[in-house]
Amino acid sequence: MLFPRTAFRAAGLLALCALIALPALAQPPTIKRGVDLFTTPAGSGTVVDFASNPVPAGFFCSGSAPFTGVVPLQGVPLPTSPAGIAGTTDTIVERLTDAVFSTTGTATFSVVLRAMRLTGSNTITVDCPEGPTTWRVDVCACRLQPTNTITVTIDPACGTCGKATGQLRIQACITFTRTDTGQVAGPLQQNIVLDFNKMDWCYKAGAREQIVSQPFGVDTNCDGQPDLTLPATSNFHPGWKCANQGLDCWAQFAALTHCHPNFTNPGSHEHCINPVCGDRTN
Repeated sequence: MLFPRTAFRAAGLLALCALIALPALAQPPTIKRGVDLFTTPAGSGTVVDFASNPVPAGFFCSGSAPFTGVVPLQGVPLPTSPAGIAGTTDTIVERLTDAVFSTTGTATFSVVLRAMRLTGSNTITVDCPEGPTTWRVDVCACRLQPTNTITVTIDPACGTCGKATGQLRIQACITFTRTDTGQVAGPLQQNIVLDFNKMDWCYKAGAREQIVSQPFGVDTNCDGQPDLTLPATSNFHPGWKCANQGLDCWAQFAALTHCHPNFTNPGSHEHCINPVCGDRTN
């Protein structure tokens, strides 16, 4: 059957109007610059490894052998102003730029380590002329840190979370303190590269995640005095994904929880501590 040419024109016009009427795909919200806060619990697998870069002979005392051991680390809460505003945070990364998503669904931002304070979960023993000596190992961010680039994508399954890929280069300063005399050796500098391959993140914070809603001061050189003002956290929350964002922190990190009786009020509910989630009374 033949149709008049005007019928084709009318049909084409209706189709064009229908396309115009369709809503455009929503642009993912911009990830705003801010800081990310991390807590390093004991047993997390974070270590300083001297196998490939040994502490040199004679470093601790005359005649001490090179140290090539592995030292497990745990976090020390960073001093802040106002005090305690970052909770148990021991490592802070600042996102220096906003991340605006392109039409391909990707965005990038620059990051730099601003503060880090870790200590050895156990001491090390070094043989000196007077006998075995015991040393505490402390790790702090060196003053100058390199800038890095992270690329993020959106998970189309939920639209509010995604993946992040890139690396964080860290210049760590390691000091050793002799436990019986207080003698300090170091610092030694060690370069660390942390690779992120499709790390989970979400726009919204997970349950009981540490949030800072205002600029705050933080100690960046491990001398106990806040010396740098950083921005608040924003709408980027690493470590969470669509499947677990709604889970309670205490359920997700149950293996890290330690409980003990309330010694100040015997017979009352026990007191529980979790390095990620904080404190609570059951």
